[in-house]
Amino acid sequence: MLADIRMRRKTGKLPRFLLGGPTGCGKTHCARYLASHLDVPLITIQGKYSLHEADLLGSPVLVDDRTMWNDGPLTRALLASREGPVVLLLDEVNRVRPEAKGVLFSALDDRGRVELDGRGGEIVQGDPQNLIVIATVNQGPEYVTERLDRAERRRFGNKFSITYLGLVDVEKEARLVSDQTPVSLPLATEIVKTANDIRTQAHDENGSAINAGVPTAMVLSWARTAFAYQDAGLDDPAVEAARDAVLHPFYDENRAAREQAVEIVKNRLSGIPVGRDAVEDWLADERRAVKGNGSA
Repeated sequence: MLADIRMRRKTGKLPRFLLGGPTGCGKTHCARYLASHLDVPLITIQGKYSLHEADLLGSPVLVDDRTMWNDGPLTRALLASREGPVVLLLDEVNRVRPEAKGVLFSALDDRGRVELDGRGGEIVQGDPQNLIVIATVNQGPEYVTERLDRAERRRFGNKFSITYLGLVDVEKEARLVSDQTPVSLPLATEIVKTANDIRTQAHDENGSAINAGVPTAMVLSWARTAFAYQDAGLDDPAVEAARDAVLHPFYDENRAAREQAVEIVKNRLSGIPVGRDAVEDWLADERRAVKGNGSA
């Protein structure tokens, strides 16, 4: 992605990218990180079924008894691209109705412009090479989405499939959890491994009731809740935190999935303490017990 952006003037390739993957795996964060890394503005269009053309281009508004034009995010992005690179995030673009997305076509291809009917047909011309577009789509049978046609897919450019960070690198997601919550790295690692067990079941096509993995944001909430429950003196804080912060809210409409996920959590984390030294001692005891059972 960065290579395409860096070489866009020489290659003539427009910086357009489509990120697909399950909800909560970091697609939106990727766009935010890219804008921060490049030190350029980030303008977001949040995809939703009720989105209209005016929500993208702009509309007249009444201010102090005067009618003024208020630019929409697509118009602002094109205007910003005249001055330099700008990241335009089309978040969950497959939730938007086709009728509303038609206005995107002339902005995202090599024309790099839109026509404002509400301003008498005024043309807003941007710099297509400075408009860095990141479109995200949630994938999976549990998402209600609109199909992306070929014209859209072509304009969204290169497609990248993204999965949960923990499934790619347990240590990186564990460090993220440890850095952003009060829990220690050993406990964060065990929580991420448990989340990975649930995520893996979501990809299992052999009758698993779980059809969605645990988003990273919920892993963070899980760790914070576990720490709070430990401080409050609750029994089995990591397991109870999983129930309250992840399993009940996220799998509320799928009882079979919730029960299956509860069993996964209990099998791995039942009895695990939250304190750093206590976690390490507990893990050592568990490893010795497993080794002893193997010898027997």
